[in-house]
Amino acid sequence: MQRSLERDDETTAETESSGDGGRLAGVRQRVGRVFSIRGFLLALAVVVAGVAVGGAIGGFVPFLGTVGRIVGVFAATFLLGAVRSHRQYLEVAAAGAVVAAVLAVTQVFSGVFLPIGVEWLQQYGLALGAIGAGSGAVASVLGYYFGRDLRDGLTKSIE
Repeated sequence: MQRSLERDDETTAETESSGDGGRLAGVRQRVGRVFSIRGFLLALAVVVAGVAVGGAIGGFVPFLGTVGRIVGVFAATFLLGAVRSHRQYLEVAAAGAVVAAVLAVTQVFSGVFLPIGVEWLQQYGLALGAIGAGSGAVASVLGYYFGRDLRDGLTKSIE
């Protein structure tokens, strides 16, 4: 046990005294574990696909377009959670929030005369973006959580 502690102390001393960044390299490594750009881009692609499919399905039923998109986000992130083995809640929440906020703000211009849409965007743009980001983040995290829960249930051994 004493020998192991000495080895750890030597390793720590070498890391801190070397010119490779020591502690800074450790901080970079920990930050990389918190947020993954690859995971975010994958989640972004999945959320965009979910919005497209949900919007297409929601387009068949009048007044169901926005709800269909949110259901599409939930379903897409559910599948992502069921397939992925890594926990990436932050990436999924950020992707859902970004896509839903952009959609909420740009939906003002669909079916509305442009000057009226610009006026609405000036008055309610921040609120629309916040509501869109919140609903997208919640739908994506819930879908991802339930997908991971299903994956855990399917992969656990029965005792």
